[in-house]
Amino acid sequence: MPDKTGSVPSPLERLVEAQRAEKNAQRKRDSRVLAAIALAAVVLIGGGVFAFVHYAPGSWRHQVTALVKSSASARPSRTATPAVEATTQPLRPFHSDRPPADPFSGSPADHWADGAAGITIPAARAHGPYSAAQVRSAYETTRKLLIAANLNWPTLRGGAPEAYERLLVAPERKQFLAGLHSTALGKDGWPKNTRRSVTSFAPGGTSFVTTVVKVHGTMKAGLTTVSGTQVLRIRYVYLFVFAVQPPGQPASWMRVVQQQYGTVDFARWDNSGNSFEPWISDGNQTSGISCGTRDGYIHPSYPQATSSGPPPSGVPEDPYTLATPAAGNGTGCHPVTRT
Repeated sequence: MPDKTGSVPSPLERLVEAQRAEKNAQRKRDSRVLAAIALAAVVLIGGGVFAFVHYAPGSWRHQVTALVKSSASARPSRTATPAVEATTQPLRPFHSDRPPADPFSGSPADHWADGAAGITIPAARAHGPYSAAQVRSAYETTRKLLIAANLNWPTLRGGAPEAYERLLVAPERKQFLAGLHSTALGKDGWPKNTRRSVTSFAPGGTSFVTTVVKVHGTMKAGLTTVSGTQVLRIRYVYLFVFAVQPPGQPASWMRVVQQQYGTVDFARWDNSGNSFEPWISDGNQTSGISCGTRDGYIHPSYPQATSSGPPPSGVPEDPYTLATPAAGNGTGCHPVTRT
């Protein structure tokens, strides 16, 4: 349908408008969920507080309003979340003066692939109007996005996420760059920062025990309809495990687990029909970090360090599961059983 100016909106413009409408509807749902979260009991585990921070799918693209997506098509396929109980065992691996030779030994990540080798592409087949070659191309682009967001060393060390931004379509790149350094909260109370779409440790606060990053996850293609346009949708969920320490303090080493999940939509976004580009809706949860930060960087919650943020609350969860956050679990800071 033509807009007020008489022009016909492109598929991409219709997608943005549909997301804006969803954001407004989600704000009303969020207010009810936030009221319930405010009543949750604070859980303190073992010798200290240990937490993950969860940001819902499409966080900065939806102005960080979505606590949970109500539509199953808006988030990756989920597996049942296993029952997790609080533990009194030490939450962080401990060695008296330094990390072990293999800092992933004893964790589920021990036998996972190293780095980009853990992001494999499934066999491609045609989906609706999209050929097997197009599906393969979409898988490859999604893989590049995941590598640029989570395995690019300049970005991991807190630098400019240039590798990632180059892969974004122009409207998303503009939004991403506009909020990259923001520490403000929106009217809805959620951070405006966009750096959370990439894995980036706060500059000067982290040394890497090893450049090996353990990776495990999956991606899958399917079809969906977005604002009247049939779209090829790649769902993904991946875990990235890092071994880190405070600079010059090897005895305080620990593991940080980052889960990245979401969707990448591919379609002919312009009216000419010549484009086949990605549109991303992402979410993440990071385990082993301080609560309450707004700058988008990862701030590990090192052993014996004093946290200045709020304590986590809710039921402890296992950060090594590929299951994405359950509906009702909320956005915010939750305890975990281990890293």
